[in-house]
Amino acid sequence: MAFQLQHILTMVSSFVFHLAIFKWLAAPLMKKLSPDFKILTHSKQVLITNSVMALVHGVIVGGTSAYIFMYPGKVLPGVFWYDSSLVRHLICVYLGYTVADTLALTTHSPLFDRMMVVHHLLGVFGGLAGCVDPILPYFNNLVLLVEVSNPFVNMRTILHALGQKNSRLYKLNGVVMLVAFFACRIASIPLWFQLSQHMATGQLYTARLSLLITIFFCVPMASAFNIYWFVKMCKGAYRVLYRG
Repeated sequence: MAFQLQHILTMVSSFVFHLAIFKWLAAPLMKKLSPDFKILTHSKQVLITNSVMALVHGVIVGGTSAYIFMYPGKVLPGVFWYDSSLVRHLICVYLGYTVADTLALTTHSPLFDRMMVVHHLLGVFGGLAGCVDPILPYFNNLVLLVEVSNPFVNMRTILHALGQKNSRLYKLNGVVMLVAFFACRIASIPLWFQLSQHMATGQLYTARLSLLITIFFCVPMASAFNIYWFVKMCKGAYRVLYRG
């Protein structure tokens, strides 16, 4: 079962929505919320507007994914073939955002990060592979669950750029960010071993090659990135909390 028109429309709508936030909506909003935004350098303003876009995406996709995870219905680890409309459309929202953010990263030098570009390319490949056929919805949602931490990650970036590094809000957000990052990106890694039941029956190997590449290459690579970033976060938290 290939993409349907509704999935393509969701992807395009998500791309336009997130790009609109980055290009036209985030800056006016930040000017109203923080007078300091106006006096920042252009590079910091671009960084903040990009973070606002990512924060909004994290709230939408991460929040919805967490809801599906807690109230799964038929979106369970043992279910191989099930067309969860919500999961598939959520992947499309993620794809639209990821393409928009990749465009922003590659066209604005203050944002460019090779590791993030590679991460996004893996995400686009994996998202497309996971959405084409309505199979393994639980594991597709598990990929999206990592977005739960993104609002806190991007709030940290915004506060830091605004010069709030020593504020209580910055430190509190940092603690919540660390907990959320661990819960949805690190502690969730062992859940992928539940795929073994589909490997044992051989059913997993009936999936498209693109999905198998995603499962056995893209997901481990993304997990390695997450472990690397988590270690950096822990070191940063230690410096802030114990070294002042």
